Amino acid sequence: MELTTMRPTPARLTEPVDAAERFFVADADHQLVADPARREPVRFVSERLILAGHLYRPPEAAEGESTPGIVMCGPASSVKEQTLPHYAQQFAEAGYTVLTFDSRTYGDSEGEPRCYYDPAQIIDDYANAVSYLRAREDVDGERIALAGVCMGGGYAISTAARDKRVAAVVSIAGGFNIGGTFLAAMGSDGFASLLRQLNDLAGTEYETGEVQYIPAIAPDLSDGLAFMPNPEAFSYYDRTSRSDAPAWENRVVAKSLQSYFAYNAIAHAPLVAPTPMLIVHGTTDLFLWPEFAQQVYDAAGGDKQLAWIDTHNHIELYDQDPYVSRAAAHVIEWLDARLGTGA
Repeated sequence: MELTTMRPTPARLTEPVDAAERFFVADADHQLVADPARREPVRFVSERLILAGHLYRPPEAAEGESTPGIVMCGPASSVKEQTLPHYAQQFAEAGYTVLTFDSRTYGDSEGEPRCYYDPAQIIDDYANAVSYLRAREDVDGERIALAGVCMGGGYAISTAARDKRVAAVVSIAGGFNIGGTFLAAMGSDGFASLLRQLNDLAGTEYETGEVQYIPAIAPDLSDGLAFMPNPEAFSYYDRTSRSDAPAWENRVVAKSLQSYFAYNAIAHAPLVAPTPMLIVHGTTDLFLWPEFAQQVYDAAGGDKQLAWIDTHNHIELYDQDPYVSRAAAHVIEWLDARLGTGA
C-alpha cells in the first residue's frame, strides 16, 4: 500500500525557499499545451449578462448524441484559456461534454466594472452554466458534474451545496477558507492591516466614483498591494497570459476582495450531501492549504472521497504533468462510477 505523508503547512512556510521546487515551471516534456481545435465557443446568459464559454465534446460522440456533462471553473482571476483546457480535453476524451467559461467581468464575458472578483457572483455564474448545459440536447441533464480547480474548486463545493441538479462535485487544489488562510499566514494584525488597505480603497472609490484597481499578480509586496503577491502565482499568470490567454488582465477591483477574503466553503460542505463529493489536493500547497481541504472533507457527509497527490507546489496541478494527468485520471474513474460516460 502506498502511503502519503505531509508536514503541517505552517512548518513548511518556515523552510528556506527552494525555487526549483516551490515555484517550479516544467520543462517542455512536462508542460501541457492546450489544443484550441478541441473546443468551440458558446454563449449563455447569467443574470442578464452574456457569458463566454468553451465547449469540449467527446471526439467519438455522434452529432447530437447525449453524454454526461461537466461544468468547470478555474483559478482566481483566470480566464477559460488558462488551466481548464488541460482537464477539459482529458474529460472529453473520456466521454464527457465539458463547459468552461469566463465569469462575469472577465475575459470575453460581459460585466462592469471589469475584473470585479466576487465569489457570490461567480457561484451564480456557475449555477447558470449548469442551466445552460442542462438545456442542450447533446447533454444528459441528470448527469452533470461540477469540477473546479483552485478557487473554482471551492466554488464548486458552494454551488453543489445549493444546487441539487448537480449529480456530483469535484474540487482540485481547491480554495476553501481564504480569510483563514491569510490569518494563519499573516497573523491577526497583519491580516487586519491588509483588509484596512482594501477598506480604504473602497472608501476612495465611494468618494470619487472612480474604480480602484490593484494588480492581480506581483512577485512580492515591494511595489505595494496586490491580489496574489507571490512568485508562484506571478510565474504562472505572467507566462500563460503571454502564451495562452491574451484576454487575461493583471488587475482586480480592490473592493471586490473584501468579499473574497470572507469566503469560506467549509461552512457549505455539510450542505453538499447527498451529492457525491471528491476532493483532490496536493500534499504541498503553501497558498491553498491541505489542512483546509481536510476540513472540508471532514465537514461533509454522504458519499465523499479525499485523494492526495504528491506535489511540490500549488501550480503543478494547473498545467504540468504528471500531476494534472494523475488528478484527471482519478476524477474520471470516480465520476464514471457515479455518472457513467454512456459509452
